[in-house]
Amino acid sequence: MVTKGKNTCGGRTGGKEAITSPIQRFFSQSCVLVTGATGFVGKALVEKLLRSCPEMATIYLLIRPKRGLDVPTRHKELMKHPVFDRIRSECPSVLHKVVSIQGDVTEPGLALSEADRLELATKVNVVFHSAATVRFNESLKVAVNLNTLGTQRVIQLCRDMHKLQAFVHVSTAYSNADKKDVHEVVYPPPADPESVIQCCQTLSDDALEIVAERLRGKHPNTYTLTKALAEWVVAEQADDIPTAIVRPSIVTAAWREPVPGWVDNVCGITGIMMEIGRGTIRSIICDQNLIMDLIPVDFVVNTLITVAWHTATYRPNTLRVYNCTSGGMNPVRWEEFGQLTHRHACVYPTSHVMWYPGFTFRTNRLIHKICESLFHFFPAFVVDLILRLQGSKPM
Repeated sequence: MVTKGKNTCGGRTGGKEAITSPIQRFFSQSCVLVTGATGFVGKALVEKLLRSCPEMATIYLLIRPKRGLDVPTRHKELMKHPVFDRIRSECPSVLHKVVSIQGDVTEPGLALSEADRLELATKVNVVFHSAATVRFNESLKVAVNLNTLGTQRVIQLCRDMHKLQAFVHVSTAYSNADKKDVHEVVYPPPADPESVIQCCQTLSDDALEIVAERLRGKHPNTYTLTKALAEWVVAEQADDIPTAIVRPSIVTAAWREPVPGWVDNVCGITGIMMEIGRGTIRSIICDQNLIMDLIPVDFVVNTLITVAWHTATYRPNTLRVYNCTSGGMNPVRWEEFGQLTHRHACVYPTSHVMWYPGFTFRTNRLIHKICESLFHFFPAFVVDLILRLQGSKPM
């Protein structure tokens, strides 16, 4: 465990008295556990809690060793992240409230030590569970272990927490991608989660591939499937603890907080925008008339914090589900998104541009494959060949 220090902020933010709201009062002196804190949403959530609720007692982060780095090292790296720059300038003492605990949602018992498990069980008031794999091409076994079984393990820990007031599970608006209309309820998944977990633990990889194809049905990938399974696990196994589910759509750069436009990865939609700007994406399979449902990361974080407060304060009798989306109020179609991306890529070109930006949305897969070969793979092959001949590393 990383040693924590004392807070000397005195409830001030930027030298001014903090505005006291019901939410800030709720989080005052509370202890929060966040899983997935090193992810995009997780970082923004921790930053917002520290900056807006400086009277909190502790934020525990469940972090696993990774790429040869132990938990104390990963904790130090996380605390140096630019997302916390605003806190460092306004109220740096609150950073000592962050305590990293070694744990792993993919391991039985979350791989917690007895001492850490006891500390969490006796102190934590609110749990935000955002740990998940967001890779669409993940194998069923890996996705189930992280997204579904990992959620089950976190719920088991929550059951031991004596002071728990709210458990907020971060899902996705696409957990029911097989449905045209998605209401704020938990739908039965394509298969029983326990049976799927059993299959993943007993079947060979080859047999599991066959099972995965049949299980997916109308789900486009293992991500949406396992998130649907996870929601059912929450509904079935967390029914006696104060619980809520938040379903964000496509999480993108911040609208305002911590700073406008903040983003820390090039995955998903951010990566698509970046490669369009570089000119390396020329063809995209997409119906440009459809709505792309974007939601800024600070909208998601504010929703999560508010939902935790509401769940603890009003203690609804049933599991509440919140669709955190924008398409119903401020829809942006793929065609408009493409035009905006192209326009700004030309007005503010990247220093890494490789080809003048220009691309086409198309629904014909054959034409797309031809364009992909001509405008994606062939130019890349030529550039790599030239680099090799020059003795440089291929890109």
